[in-house]
Amino acid sequence: MTADEELILNFQTMQKTLKRVLDSYKALSKSLEKLEKKDALLRQDYLADALNTIKNADLSIIGCADRKDILCKELEERLRTLRLNAHRALITGISERVANPAQMKIVSDNPLVIYVHPLTLEVQFDACKATWTYAHETLDTTSLDPDEIMAAHAARLDIFRASRIDSAQFFSLCRQAYEMAIIKNNLKSGDRVDLVELLNPLSWLWPNDLSSKKSLAPFPKYILAYQLQKLRADKLLQNNGYRIDLGAATGGTTRNKNNVLYIAHSSVEGQYYLSICFRKIS
Repeated sequence: MTADEELILNFQTMQKTLKRVLDSYKALSKSLEKLEKKDALLRQDYLADALNTIKNADLSIIGCADRKDILCKELEERLRTLRLNAHRALITGISERVANPAQMKIVSDNPLVIYVHPLTLEVQFDACKATWTYAHETLDTTSLDPDEIMAAHAARLDIFRASRIDSAQFFSLCRQAYEMAIIKNNLKSGDRVDLVELLNPLSWLWPNDLSSKKSLAPFPKYILAYQLQKLRADKLLQNNGYRIDLGAATGGTTRNKNNVLYIAHSSVEGQYYLSICFRKIS
């Protein structure tokens, strides 16, 4: 290797090292830029992001290694205070907006999970967001503003009310959807089919207006879970000479949540189910 070639190689090595160092500071730079925004120190997501990037950054290169622990401790203390205040404010704000306090229950304190019949609210303070779920299906995501959270709850209840049908009618439609799935899969009546096989036929059979019907999308899983839960509550698992038999999902089959259906037994308990069949009552 000539002297010129060796010099060029050294320059290339230095350039690659410099690029690697600069790239490693991009995340830190973005986090610090966020902290310059108005009210940034009141944003848990900004502070948590900054704390994480500072912890993972090598600050010795920019001469700030001696301040790393101090900065991290300050951010941790601010986050702790924000979380505590936000936790209290959110619970108070939701409880003040719930029409019937008996329908609200704190399921978990850390992470904060709140049940407001019939939905469950999962709160992520660091991300500054709250998510309404039903049957472990995500329905709506909002900010931590109690007004926005409860507005989403009310809107989702309106969808439930507009979509639901009485249990006797549901039993009949569910059996029709089951028989359609039996034919499609070349099975015989009484065989088990996966619950998700009912979604497409139900989207066509359902009498009430559904956005899925207009878009040809599958029937919403959470509505099927809701109707099956209601069917059980109404004690109509047997009707017109037939009995619904639900097959519980095993540990292996629950790995893919798209193939199973969670049916609540109470505000905090439930079970995943995989299959369904209709059996004649002798």
